[in-house]
Amino acid sequence: MANRTLNMVKLKRAFQMLSASTPQREICAQLHIGRGVLNRYKKLADEAKVDYGTIGRMSEGQIHSLLQSPPTPKPSEQKNELKELLPDYAEDLARHRHLTIQLLHEEYLKEHPNGYAYTQLKKHIRDYQYANNLSYHNTYISGCEMQIDFAGDKLYVTDRKSQEHIPVVVLCCMLPFSGMGYAKAMYHASMEYFFSGLSDAITYFGGCPEVCKSDNMTQWMKKSDRYEPTFNNAALEWSSYYNTTLEACRVRKPRDKGPVEGIVYKFYQFIYAAIRHEVFHSLDELNSRIFELTDKFNDRPSRTTGKSRRSVFEAEEQGCLGPLPITPFRFRYRKEVKLTGDYHVTVGRLEERHLYSVPYIYVGQRVTVVWDTETVEVYLNTQRIALHKRSFIAGRSTEDAHMPENHLEYQHSKGRNAAFYLEEAEVIGMYTLKAVEKVLASPKYVSHAYRSCEGILSLRKKYGKERLENACKRVSESGTVTYSMLKNILQNNLDKAENRPNVCCIPTNEYVRGAEAFSNI
Repeated sequence: MANRTLNMVKLKRAFQMLSASTPQREICAQLHIGRGVLNRYKKLADEAKVDYGTIGRMSEGQIHSLLQSPPTPKPSEQKNELKELLPDYAEDLARHRHLTIQLLHEEYLKEHPNGYAYTQLKKHIRDYQYANNLSYHNTYISGCEMQIDFAGDKLYVTDRKSQEHIPVVVLCCMLPFSGMGYAKAMYHASMEYFFSGLSDAITYFGGCPEVCKSDNMTQWMKKSDRYEPTFNNAALEWSSYYNTTLEACRVRKPRDKGPVEGIVYKFYQFIYAAIRHEVFHSLDELNSRIFELTDKFNDRPSRTTGKSRRSVFEAEEQGCLGPLPITPFRFRYRKEVKLTGDYHVTVGRLEERHLYSVPYIYVGQRVTVVWDTETVEVYLNTQRIALHKRSFIAGRSTEDAHMPENHLEYQHSKGRNAAFYLEEAEVIGMYTLKAVEKVLASPKYVSHAYRSCEGILSLRKKYGKERLENACKRVSESGTVTYSMLKNILQNNLDKAENRPNVCCIPTNEYVRGAEAFSNI
């Protein structure tokens, strides 16, 4: 109690009562202070040789400097050494997130064996960080700025077949004046997705801000510099399209875009937490849910003002945004390739490598491939010769019109079945139908039987339907029919020869049992 610091107002009143000869017991009772505390300050006044009434007329600052100014201790050698090291320690901790004070303390003791222990070193570092953690309050103008950032945590799309969880990144944008936010999930943060996401954000806000600000991300920075940053051509093209100015934060200064950093954290709480148990099988499903929650977030009223972000935006900021172009900007990749014999061009990363068909008549010529997140186009000089919808799944997109006739015929043949071959054979004639039925009934693999039927029906192109029907009639009594038998008959013109006894049939006698005898084995 004796060492407790006394309030200056009470202390001033105590000396006024002492100068009026008020008993100390009554002073302590009225001011709720201890006798020991009052005696300590009386002793300090007596040592200073100052009258009680004079102290009672002083200001609080004068009383404090007279009676409570603690002696300034001389800084120790340990503290002087540490004072020079504290800026470097604070900077190292800020730059290297895995660095610990424990490791710094071990390095500190190697150079200063008589230095502070771990607890005291940690206290001095934390005090220095707190004292130098200053924040400047920015004032934002309506419609002036849009801030951009990627969320650090990812969301996931689940593959329907393999149930594999595919990570996706989330782009976050906001208008700091009203706090209006926007979020969109993308497969990755490449330039085609990044600029598409920015265009969608501006479309969502319904207008173009004067400035778009982000950190020094490689998607739009060519060279980072505090005073004269250099943006890449794609970023300059995008900013010119929307008539906006690009700005970059200082390197390692996330507070330069503090509002969007804050909204990323709010999206973690409002969007990520809400969908933590939900499963999405496509990016469109995930984005549909994100857009739904983003609208709820923007419509939620503030606890202090009672206004929502959207209401502030519509009342004070929307009219200050610049006009939108008729169509949104789409960043497009370009490459020139020589069309190879498979008449397909390749687009996409390794995990989403997709091939798109081009008319085969352009094989051997140099074509230009142009693609974005929605379409893939192929040009010969200035003429567009192919157009496909962009696919993000590894595979092929082939149009029938781009294929040569033999490739198209082969592709169609892979989708044929027994009913098709029987129907085609019946058109030629009765004996051709029987021949095809025997081939399909033969104990072959199904694929082999289909190939044989394909070969038999192909003979009509070279020899005609009538000759094929005659050849099938010639072997109609045979127990087995093959493509080679019919081909030999037609090649040797045996179908035109006079009818002779069929030597291919199996003679009937008691010594030859035939295939029927083995059917039940």
